[in-house]
Amino acid sequence: MVVATPSKSVTCRDDLHGLGAGNPIARCAGQAYKEGMTVELRPITADNFEAVLRLEVLPEQASFVAPNVRGIAETYICPDAEPRAVYAGADLVGFVLFHPIDRDEPAEGHCIVRLMIAREFQGRGLGRQALDAAVAWIVRERRVDRVRLSVVPSNATARGLYRSAGFVETGELDDGEIVMVLSVPDTPISR
Repeated sequence: MVVATPSKSVTCRDDLHGLGAGNPIARCAGQAYKEGMTVELRPITADNFEAVLRLEVLPEQASFVAPNVRGIAETYICPDAEPRAVYAGADLVGFVLFHPIDRDEPAEGHCIVRLMIAREFQGRGLGRQALDAAVAWIVRERRVDRVRLSVVPSNATARGLYRSAGFVETGELDDGEIVMVLSVPDTPISR
């Protein structure tokens, strides 16, 4: 059984340090920091709960990702689910939700079930930084070498983002969504 969440914030830069300079995730995140933007994954707390619920994607993206309230509600039904708020500096910019692939076999990997960047923060490279931070968090906190996610087939932007980060389509469908997997060979579990 996966035990839930540390209470500290996780910065993308710190998380990627241990992945190695040759890792494509570390290379991409390093380029983003030249602009001075740091992305953090923080716990959902009483202080940011309402603000996380108010985050929305563009209307034409609403069919690609469930509202954040649903993701947070899932944590009560699935106690292994772990929600995080995505911050860029002091700004709350998005939401991410994690699940183990199989709670009885943690070595199978971990899933990014939801990842969203609020409409007013899109187009700034924050989606990529949030994805990098999410992968790094999974690798560090769950000590697995496989990260899985699924994407609505018509969401070409997200599919391109995931491919550019090294995710590959498995040929599987999960509730009509394309399953993609990233192998992260430089993790402690694979050494």
